[in-house]
Amino acid sequence: MTRVIVLGAGGAGLTAAIEAASGGADVVLVTKAIYQNTSYRWASVGGCTWKTHAFNAAVAEGDSVAAHVRDTLVGGAHANDPALAQVLCEGSRELVYWLEGIGLAFERDAADGFATRPFGGCGTPRGVYLEDRLGYHIQRALDVELARLVAEGRVTVLSGLRGTRLLLDAYGEVRGLEAVAVDSLQLLEVPGDAVILADGGGASMYAPTAASMDKTCDGLALGLESGAEAVDMEFVQFHPTGLVSDVLTFDGSLVEEAIRFDGAVLLNRHGERFMLGHDERGERATRDVVSRGIYRELVEGRAFDDGSVHLDISACRQVIPDRYPALDERLVQAGADPRHANTLSVRPTAHFLMGGLRIGPRAGTTVPGLYAAGESAGGVHGANRLGGNGLSEALVFGRIAGRDAAATRAGHASTDIRVTGAFRAPTGGGESVDGVLQSLRQGMYRTAGPIRTGRGLTTMLGLISVLEERSRSIGLATGSRAAGQVQTYLDLKNLLLASETIVEAALRREESRGSHYRDDFPHRAAEFEGSTAVLKEGRLAWSPYRHAVAEAAVPC
Repeated sequence: MTRVIVLGAGGAGLTAAIEAASGGADVVLVTKAIYQNTSYRWASVGGCTWKTHAFNAAVAEGDSVAAHVRDTLVGGAHANDPALAQVLCEGSRELVYWLEGIGLAFERDAADGFATRPFGGCGTPRGVYLEDRLGYHIQRALDVELARLVAEGRVTVLSGLRGTRLLLDAYGEVRGLEAVAVDSLQLLEVPGDAVILADGGGASMYAPTAASMDKTCDGLALGLESGAEAVDMEFVQFHPTGLVSDVLTFDGSLVEEAIRFDGAVLLNRHGERFMLGHDERGERATRDVVSRGIYRELVEGRAFDDGSVHLDISACRQVIPDRYPALDERLVQAGADPRHANTLSVRPTAHFLMGGLRIGPRAGTTVPGLYAAGESAGGVHGANRLGGNGLSEALVFGRIAGRDAAATRAGHASTDIRVTGAFRAPTGGGESVDGVLQSLRQGMYRTAGPIRTGRGLTTMLGLISVLEERSRSIGLATGSRAAGQVQTYLDLKNLLLASETIVEAALRREESRGSHYRDDFPHRAAEFEGSTAVLKEGRLAWSPYRHAVAEAAVPC
C-alpha cells in the first residue's frame, strides 16, 4: 500500500490527509501540535473568514468562474501562474459539495440551486450563519472527519513531531521524512512514498506579524534544502490595520478592513486623514496601498510614539458588536473595548506569504514525490492575494495533492517508523537564540516590509549573513528548557533561509507590483510582466509564467 506523509494539520494538511485516505493510501499525519482525541485538537484554529465575494465566485456557474479567474489575476497584478489560478477557481466550486459531504450545511438559492452561504453543521445549530468564523467551522468539520478516519485505522497521527529533513533515494525521489520530537528531541525516520508539505508557511520572519508563531516556513525550508524550486518569494502581503496592544497575544492581530467602509478613518499624530493624500480612495484603497500609506507615516515621523497611527472608529463603533462579533471579542480581550474607545492603535502587520515552493496543477513540486499546498506553495496568488482565496487555495490544492499522492506507486514504505538518535543542537556559544530571531524580525520589517529600497535590501542581506554566523554560536540550555530552545533554534534556521530568499528576490525585481513596492523603482516595468523569480539550485533566475511548472514525474 502507498504511504503518504502529510506535514501540517491546518486546512491544507487535513484536507490532503482525508483525500489521500479516500484514495486508498496509508496516511501518516505529522504535526507539531499535541493531539487530544477528546476535542479533535489537531492544530490551533483562528477566526478566519472566507470573504463573501470570493465565496460567491467559488460556487457560481460558468461566467462567474471566469470572473473569479480574472479577478485573481488582476488582484495578483498578473504575476500569478494562470494555470494555477484556473485550477483554484474551478476547484473552489467543488468545495461546497465536498464540505457538505463532511458535515457543513449551505443555504441554497431557490432559483438555481447553488449554495449562497454556509450555515450550521458540526455542532452549530442549523440556521446560524457562519460567515464571521467560517474558517473555524471548516477546520472543525475537517477535524471530525479525520477523527473518523483515525478510528477506522486509515490515518495515523504522529503529534508533537516536527519535520527536519526530507529523505531522498539515490535518484532524488522522496522516500520519507526525518522528524524530531518537540518534547524529547528524539529523531525519527518515517518512510513514505510521497510527502505533502502543508504546514502553513507563514510570515513570522517579520515583527509585527499576524501569522501564527508556530508557522515558521518549515515545509518551505524542507523543500528548498531538498532542491525544490521556489517562486514569488518577494511578494509578502501586509494587512494595513494590525492592532497594537500591550497584550502580546493580540499584538498584530487583525482589525477587519470592512470597518473602514463603515466609516472608520485613519489619523496620524497631527490628526490628519493622511490616506487622502496617498490615494483618491482614501481608507478604501487596496490593502497594499493602505499598508504603504500607514508605513510611510511611521518612517517619516508622523506616527505616534508607539509606532502606530489611529483608526478612528467613532462613526461605526456601535455596529461592531453585532456586525463583527469576532473582532469585538478580540478587541475586548486586547484591552481596546470599542464600547469605550473612539480610536484603535494600528500599524501594518505581516499577514501572508504569497511565495513558496513552485507547484504545478497537480500540486507537485520539482522534486519527485514531493507535493505542496496552502502557504507552503507559491504561484497561485501572484503579487497580491485576493481576499478569500487563501482558504480556498489551502482546501483546493490540499485535495489535489492528497489525491495525486495516493496514486504514487508503493515502494519506500516497507520499513517501520524508527528512532534514529537524538537531535544535536549547538551548545556552548554565547549568542541568544531569541535575540538573533528578534533581530531578524525587526530587520525584515524595517528593510523588506511594505516599502523597500535597493539600499535597504542590500543592508538586510548583510544582516542576514551576520545573523547566520551568530546562529552558529548559539548556546542552548540543557535540561527542562532545552526542548523549547531547540524549537526556537529550528524556527530561526528556517526563517533565515526564507528571509534570504525573500530579500534576494525583492532586490532583483526592480519595479513595483502589488505587495512588492520599491521606492527607488515606483512603477511597473513591462519586462517583468508575466515573469517570476525562480530559486533553482540555490540561484535566482527569471522565468516566464506562460505555462505551469512541469511537475516532476512520480512512478505510478
